[in-house]
Amino acid sequence: MIQNPSKLSERIIQSLTAHNSTQSWEELIGRLLGRLELPKDVRADAEAAYERLGHQIATKLQLEYTDVQVYSQGSMRTLTTIRPRSNEKFDLDIVVELPDYLYKQNPDPEVMFKDFGQALKGNESVTGSPEEKRRCWRLRYPGKSFYFDVTPAIPDPFRVTGASLRVRDPDTRWSPTNPKDYAEWFCEHANKRFTFQRLAIDEIYKAEAHIEPLPNETIGLDDILRRAIQLMKLHRTNIYWNADERHKEVQPISIIIVTLATRAFEHLYNTRHNSFTSAIEVVLAVVEDMPNYIVKRDEKYIIANPTLPTENFADRWNSDEGLRSREFKQWHKRLEEDLEALLLGEVKSADEDRIRSVFGNDGVEAWKERIKAEKEEVPRGILRGLLAVDSTLNLNTVVPSGSKGTLG
Repeated sequence: MIQNPSKLSERIIQSLTAHNSTQSWEELIGRLLGRLELPKDVRADAEAAYERLGHQIATKLQLEYTDVQVYSQGSMRTLTTIRPRSNEKFDLDIVVELPDYLYKQNPDPEVMFKDFGQALKGNESVTGSPEEKRRCWRLRYPGKSFYFDVTPAIPDPFRVTGASLRVRDPDTRWSPTNPKDYAEWFCEHANKRFTFQRLAIDEIYKAEAHIEPLPNETIGLDDILRRAIQLMKLHRTNIYWNADERHKEVQPISIIIVTLATRAFEHLYNTRHNSFTSAIEVVLAVVEDMPNYIVKRDEKYIIANPTLPTENFADRWNSDEGLRSREFKQWHKRLEEDLEALLLGEVKSADEDRIRSVFGNDGVEAWKERIKAEKEEVPRGILRGLLAVDSTLNLNTVVPSGSKGTLG
């Protein structure tokens, strides 16, 4: 494990200190992330579609509303979503938890999956035709700014694998899953706060830690882990935007980025939570530490689900002749190089093309806003730009009414 900052981190921190630019860079990043939030009208539209979908499924399967739980998983649940680039659609991952009695007599995953696909039909003018994927059904919602990946799941009453749910998998028949447990693990660590060795932030800029954030809660100014993951995902999106399909197919997946970043954050918090001077220094240390949590055993890569150790998020790394493992290493190296190139200097002298290549046009616009604000002598606070963040999509358990599921 890494116990001290690497030379890369030291170089960047020394440069930030020398130029007295830590606060400026943090504010620029805050402005950037504020621009990446989904527009309110898109959120409202997705929320309405989400609610209608829950009612439709319960009705089609002839179930009581209270017997079906509908909730989000992935980035929406962990509050690490970023707005899609250009004309791409926003992807909302949904779990529909069906009652165990529905398939108790015939526990065939293919029957369950096909029945569920039929329940999604009948409203194609709005949702589009359901498209079958490995574990989910995709609803493209023609003309909308979003699409849904809807995964049906049923409880595992015996929890043989340790997971509370199981879903259809074309290779293994049933596959264990635990999206709520994973999100709770992530949020438990993301809600931890570092104490910085510098002057305290003004009280009006402080944010309370949320025990279990909901997707409609404003993300705190000191929410470092979530912000770091958003920056990494944004960097990945821009790096692979013009890549060929072969490279896009093997780019690092979000669940691996989130897991490795959280592992690194956890270690840093437990060993050095009073030794940092800024949020940006923590982000750099997290990025550096991530590869240390990739395990290689018996010539196989392992990135275990922390709440379901039998699940290996890097399983596909072991069957593609090393393509995905090499791609992760190359992306991670590029991330470090780009961060160094950006941060070894003052904000006002940053290279516009470099910012665009790493963080896209939103990054360039945030940079221009920051320069303008500095010229106008706008008062600066730590990550002031994050105050503009508005996470208003209300996907808190949902539909059908009376459901016990929550969007933690």
